[in-house]
Order: sequence, then structure tokens, then C-alpha cells
Amino acid sequence: MEKQELKELLKNIQESEYKVPEGVDPYELSLKMMDNIGDIDSELRDDLILSNLFTWIYENQLSEKQVNELLWIALDENHILKGLGNIDDSVFCRTFSSEIVAACIYRHRMDKFLSKSDIEKAFDILLKFYNEDKDVRGYVEVKGWAHGAAHGADALDEFAKCEEIGYERLKNILDAFYKKININYYGYIHFEDERMITAIKSILEREIIPIEEIEEWIKSFNKIEKVGKYPEDLVIDFNVNMFLKSLYFRLIDIPKYEKIANTAREVLNEISRFK
Repeated sequence: MEKQELKELLKNIQESEYKVPEGVDPYELSLKMMDNIGDIDSELRDDLILSNLFTWIYENQLSEKQVNELLWIALDENHILKGLGNIDDSVFCRTFSSEIVAACIYRHRMDKFLSKSDIEKAFDILLKFYNEDKDVRGYVEVKGWAHGAAHGADALDEFAKCEEIGYERLKNILDAFYKKININYYGYIHFEDERMITAIKSILEREIIPIEEIEEWIKSFNKIEKVGKYPEDLVIDFNVNMFLKSLYFRLIDIPKYEKIANTAREVLNEISRFK
């Protein structure tokens, strides 16, 4: 199937409220979509492929077995690990594959079809992508959203909600966010911090990591390493400040998290350039 033919088919499906057309095998078409999930055409990649796959996964148009197979395709060397470490167009394949991982893990949380070892293996691959991906661009002119810091956070949020994910891996998520925030070559201006904080809130709701450890983790943002030149130091300051402000405002009105929110405020006051 040629690209234009695929676009027209997916548009027709969208216009029909995502109903599977007669004579179309939804799984075979899903595989074709996975082959094109990293396309630089944002309409195909984002508006059509992602929305169709999300809907079919969420609304049980695909069986548990098929969703399981899509999960491992999304996590393979040709998808979430493709070009890992490069800053080029391969980012679209990685970041949109991570959203498919998020959808598959959501479906598992509803239907419980993956083993604990499968969940842990999938998490470890996703974490490798998140920790090692250097391309954190948000919106790319002409080509659309890459948004790996946000998309990966969406997947980590789904894992954080899984009962199979315990203390060590929840801590791994916090460590991954710390590393992702503490960069000096890109300023997060597309609400990446908010997507990370959604996952952090899911971690808090699990009540596995003691509050004291969460507070120590927040305090560690006072120890960011700077290189002593601009604009690099300003970029990392911006990222950390925006993250802590977002964390504070997300949690301050929730009584059980007020102490955590105030810890974020204290660190903000300590690192502020404007006093």
C-alpha cells in the first residue's frame, strides 16, 4: 500500500468514527501503520496513524494477543530504539512508538494480559529509550511534533500505574526525569514538565516510595551541575525552575502532598536568581 493510499484509507476510517471498514483486517492495517509511524509527514504520523491506533487499542478493536504483538514491535530495534542517540528524523519513530507503548500498557491495565516479567522487560526497554535519547526537540518546523520528553513521560506514567512495577523501577522513573530535566542544550517550552509531573503524581498515588525519599529527590535539584557559560547555564536554570514551579502548583492544593509541594517551593527559593 502506497503512502497516499494509506492516508486516504485512514482518513475514511476517521470520518467513519474509527469503524473498521468491510474487507479490512484491523491488525494487518495496524502493522502497516507501525511501518509508517516514524514518517516525517505529521498528518500521517500524528493525525492519522496515532489517533487510529490509539482508538483501536483503547476500544478493543484489536485482541489482547494483537496488542501484545504491537507492544513488542513498538519496543524493537526498528521502532523505539531506532537511531537512539542521534538527533535527526529517526526521533519521530522513537517518540511515536513510545506513545503506542503507553496505549498498550493502558490496555493491559484494563485487561491484565501481560505477565509481570513482560511488564518489567517492556519497562526496561522504554527506560533505555528515555534515558539515552538525546533528541528532546518539541515541535519541529514542517515535520511536526517529536516531543520525546513528553511522549516518553506518558508511557512512564502508564507503567507507574501498573501494580507489577515496584519500588526500584518507580525510583528509576524519578531518576530518569531528573536526568531529562537537567540538560543545558534545550529549553522545555512545550509543557514537557507537566507530562512528567503527571507520572510523578501517579508514583505518589502508589504510596510505595516514602514521602521522605520524594522530598530528598526534590532537594537534589539544588545540586545541578553547571558548565560556567551562557546560554547553557540559563537553559538548565530555566528547565529546573519551570519543573519545580509546575510541581508546586500541581500538588499544593492536595492536602496529603502539601509537604512535598512546599519542599519544591523551598528549593525554588534557594536556587532563584531573583531575590
